[in-house]
Amino acid sequence: MTIDGALRDIEEDADFVIVGSGASGATCARWLSAAGCSVVVLEEGAPAKVGKGDGLDAMSRLYRSAGAAMTVGKDRMALLQGRCVGGSTVVAGGIQSGLPEAVWREWVARDARWAQRLPWEALEMARERMDAELSVHKTPRELWGETGAAFFRALPGQASPTWRNTPGCQGSGRCLQGCPHRGKTSADLSLLPQAEQYGARIYARCKVERILMEGHVAKGVRGRFESGKLMTARARKAVILATSPIHTPWLLLQSGLRNVGQGWRCHPRAVLTGLFHKPVHTGPAASLAMESVVHGAADVHLQTLELPRSWAASRVPGLGPALASRLEQMDHIAVWGSSVRAEATGSIRRGPWGPRVHYETLRKDRVLLLKSLAVLAEAMLQAGAMEVWPGIDGAPEVVTSVKQARELALIDPAPGLTQLFATDFFGGVAVDERFQVEGVSGLVVADASLLPTSTGVSPMSTIMAVATIVAERWAAA
Repeated sequence: MTIDGALRDIEEDADFVIVGSGASGATCARWLSAAGCSVVVLEEGAPAKVGKGDGLDAMSRLYRSAGAAMTVGKDRMALLQGRCVGGSTVVAGGIQSGLPEAVWREWVARDARWAQRLPWEALEMARERMDAELSVHKTPRELWGETGAAFFRALPGQASPTWRNTPGCQGSGRCLQGCPHRGKTSADLSLLPQAEQYGARIYARCKVERILMEGHVAKGVRGRFESGKLMTARARKAVILATSPIHTPWLLLQSGLRNVGQGWRCHPRAVLTGLFHKPVHTGPAASLAMESVVHGAADVHLQTLELPRSWAASRVPGLGPALASRLEQMDHIAVWGSSVRAEATGSIRRGPWGPRVHYETLRKDRVLLLKSLAVLAEAMLQAGAMEVWPGIDGAPEVVTSVKQARELALIDPAPGLTQLFATDFFGGVAVDERFQVEGVSGLVVADASLLPTSTGVSPMSTIMAVATIVAERWAAA
């Protein structure tokens, strides 16, 4: 049962109180309730109401801070998170990339205890289980779109269709604004309804403000509904934090619990835009149909993006007639993006209105990002673009030759060189062998806050696999 807000104070008792209803919270709720445990889920956002309005309307309803949250630092990176029942699964592209084994081995090399906490075989089994649960499949050829086909041609042997949890995809290109056709198995349409069938109770518009402690034992949480009424939820077995690597550390700080993991991390992202000779928007296309993942000493993830015209238009350069001419050719404009597995670490601190993310990319991170954008620019030109618009400080406004594209990698990698954003967050909380916050009994972390590093690929599949393991261990406790 989902309760949308409350007009009176509410008190709840359950075996498990889960804070957050996104990928990790919904996964825990699904498996714990199926195991016969009583579960209460508390979600700050409202039930996800997806419409066919423009992108700005969707962001105002489904994103935290309408997508305007930023890091504190010279780079000023936008932080994009869902804030609704189902969390970021509602506004994600649906990509389900498995954790690279090399990354897992890196975790074990850092701390051998990860081999027992998250055994590789258990992670793979949990991933396969969730892939089946969410109907994960490769993006079919008919949904690549001309943008995806161009990407595939430009990067032979490197590009491949993405694996996505979108069994009902109609190619509207609106994954990032919430699918208007309900074609994505986001948590609000899959995991949470199953949890409800087993008796889980979900409270929306309820912001958890504090963890209730008795000594060094977590006993529940206290929060407040949008109406101003109080929620007190007590946990007989454990409180499970699943609010993201931004808000889980913040909630610990709000509750007077100081816990520092190995640093907050993310995948900084940037995009560039190209104007093609031929239209590239001629039919159905998935939001993130095609990708190229480069693993090794430096991990890079290249992707195609289908965006609303209002979003893509913001990337068009020029003034007067030149700008007008380009805007008249919106069907010829493609947006491709790159993210890097940055080495930089940041921290979550308390701010006057919520968490503040302090983060600075390292020079080597910016160098890698420039190199990846140079590869994308060259690939765009080879795929038929007559202009590429890099949007990089120090670069030409318009790139028209392979030589100019390659020179993007040689630009001074100063902070603020291009617009950055991030959707993938990691780390910040140290946990024990039962995924409890170190030094606190009954306070479990199930989201990417517990991961010792970033994954180098879209982390949703890994987050759900980890949450599955967390739920199974606590259900058997």
